Amino acid sequence: MLEHNREQAALEKIHADISRIYAEQRKLNTEAHKITRENFWYPMGIVLGMFTATGTIMAIAQKLLS
Repeated sequence: MLEHNREQAALEKIHADISRIYAEQRKLNTEAHKITRENFWYPMGIVLGMFTATGTIMAIAQKLLS
């Protein structure tokens, strides 16, 4: 009976470790997804800002030259 209790305790510890590892994996996947989004949207925002600034400058220059 004592051997059975040890095996049961070992199995419960293994299951707890597996659950902990899955939780860590979900957390890391969430962080990776966040970084991927940031790597896309930050440069996109900079480019859109540059296009807007260029368009504004060109519109002002066109009005001043006309």
